[in-house]
Amino acid sequence: RGLHQMGAVIFGAGAPRLPNTCYFAYPGIHGETLVIELDNAGYAVGSGAACSSAEHTPSATLLAMGVEPELARGAVRFSLGAANTAEQVDGFLRALAAVILRLRQMKAVAV
Repeated sequence: RGLHQMGAVIFGAGAPRLPNTCYFAYPGIHGETLVIELDNAGYAVGSGAACSSAEHTPSATLLAMGVEPELARGAVRFSLGAANTAEQVDGFLRALAAVILRLRQMKAVAV
């Protein structure tokens, strides 16, 4: 819900999927940039599908689903484990919100 409330596109949101993993993107924000920024904030996420995390091209699966290439390039995946707490999820969402805001402000200045 937190990602959705912050304007994320959540891939497969209406489909049966793993309950601990989420694959999402924010329009106009590159996935690799988001990965680096979240890593700097102390959170490990990946761009692309788990089986192709070394590739920097849009996910073939997302493209086959009809996702626009630009949005697919912004895809980020994160997973939670049994030991994660609600407080940790809230901390991630706060860090993500700060990163998204900073990246959008930088983009607005560059335009």
